[in-house]
Amino acid sequence: MAGFKLSITWIAFVHAILVSSMVSTGRPGHGLVGYGISMYNPQCAYACRDVLSTSMLNCSEPMDMSGGMGMMDMGMGAETSPECYATDDAFLSTLAYCMATHCQKVAVWKLERYWNRNVAGTQPNQPIPKATYQQTVANITTKPTDTLVAGEDLNKTMIVSDEDHQASYNAQSVFEEMERNHETYGCVSTWSLKVAELG
Repeated sequence: MAGFKLSITWIAFVHAILVSSMVSTGRPGHGLVGYGISMYNPQCAYACRDVLSTSMLNCSEPMDMSGGMGMMDMGMGAETSPECYATDDAFLSTLAYCMATHCQKVAVWKLERYWNRNVAGTQPNQPIPKATYQQTVANITTKPTDTLVAGEDLNKTMIVSDEDHQASYNAQSVFEEMERNHETYGCVSTWSLKVAELG
């Protein structure tokens, strides 16, 4: 029995070390995914931004391509800063148009909250967009006609295709479900170890 208790203590120790080493660089949240934290809310807006995230903006900075395999061949030829996302007209108007198209059932205040917190990224101290979501939508005076191909340069207001949006939405749904399951099984494992230690 002493060997069993030692192994449970060892497992609990290793688990504590692993959990403490997982440090997030994003904004702090309270709870666990599925238990107080929703990863993508509103999911339609996150899906819009996800589709746009692979496109190079006018203010994106080309990455240093010296040596080794060319990053341009892998679709990773530029880095976009939070300041760039917060100020680039084509990015902001395309994101706003996508959200207006795909998030029609979401309250405007939720879209504004998403806009202020997530357009530039997810870091704690990042710039807010140069205009609100509603202002950006109001500034779109003509309906865009060109459809964005993920990964291509974004230099004007464009349409995010229903297929690209749905693919991103579905991927986020699956990912969040997997994370919710990880949290559930992690809690069960932790409580099982605690109960075994007491028993």
